[in-house]
Amino acid sequence: MSMDLAVWSARPFNLPAELPKSGDWKRTGKEFAFSGRGWHVLVLSSDEDEPESNIVEKLPGAAHVAYVTLEPIGADAAGYKMLEKVIRDLARQSGGVWVDPDGEPYQHDEGSFYGE
Repeated sequence: MSMDLAVWSARPFNLPAELPKSGDWKRTGKEFAFSGRGWHVLVLSSDEDEPESNIVEKLPGAAHVAYVTLEPIGADAAGYKMLEKVIRDLARQSGGVWVDPDGEPYQHDEGSFYGE
């Protein structure tokens, strides 16, 4: 199992430049991967998906999404810390919103992550 989140933006993402530790990401096709001890974070951007109405209410013009996955869901605190850094950095740098597992959108400095 994994922890799956998303970041929506009105403009395309600039990957891997907008990711923390941008030089340490490995690209496989359209996906970027960052490996930790016993976990990894994956980022895949898309311009083809449609945002839910609550996302558009929070971010008019939302048209680009980055799906961010932490595997496994039982990753240690370092894995979750990296997941949060990726989500918040992408939302901040793109002027976008991140979406929690319940589908609620937040600005980069809003919302809480597990353990907060």
